[in-house]
Amino acid sequence: MASESVKVVVRCRPLNEREKAMNCNMVISIDSSHCQCFIEKPGATEEPPKQFTFDGTYYISHSTEQIYNEIAYPLVEGVTEGYNGTIFAYGQTGSGKSFTMQGVLDPPSQRGIIPRAFEHIFETIQCAENTKFLVRASYLEIYKEEIRDLLGKETKQKMELKEHPERGVYVRDLSMHTVHSVGECERIMDQETQKLFKFECV
Repeated sequence: MASESVKVVVRCRPLNEREKAMNCNMVISIDSSHCQCFIEKPGATEEPPKQFTFDGTYYISHSTEQIYNEIAYPLVEGVTEGYNGTIFAYGQTGSGKSFTMQGVLDPPSQRGIIPRAFEHIFETIQCAENTKFLVRASYLEIYKEEIRDLLGKETKQKMELKEHPERGVYVRDLSMHTVHSVGECERIMDQETQKLFKFECV
């Protein structure tokens, strides 16, 4: 990869039905060309909006496909080349994390980042010559600073976060499952929702 860094991206979701019923108004506007987000204070017409700049900003009209191509694709491509990569969705309940990461089947442009990454990885493997890949998947939940292995025998058992000088940060005794296709990955993901899915490619 050309550079190694942390990038922060913001996606703004539309008002949901409850918010519309309450006559809520949008207070956020986005300038994607300059990666800026503006927040207006309701009723304060004389106050300038607060301005924030990120590595990428996406508004209601943007699709998950565009976000994947611009943000996630280079990261997943780096993983297939042997680099570590993480896509971390953060936000309060109802902010759109699952919509972005898992997505919906229809329209196809809103398929999530996770299923797109599945296809990306296995398409790369199929096209690779003179290279062998071992793809292992783990599925864990981080909730209220507690970690649980969703594919382990004891899903309620709390896991420990450790750090190794060579491996880096890892979850002790986290189960790893060898997968050979997109379908196998999707079956694992379907077991639980709104959790973190982690790939390890060797």
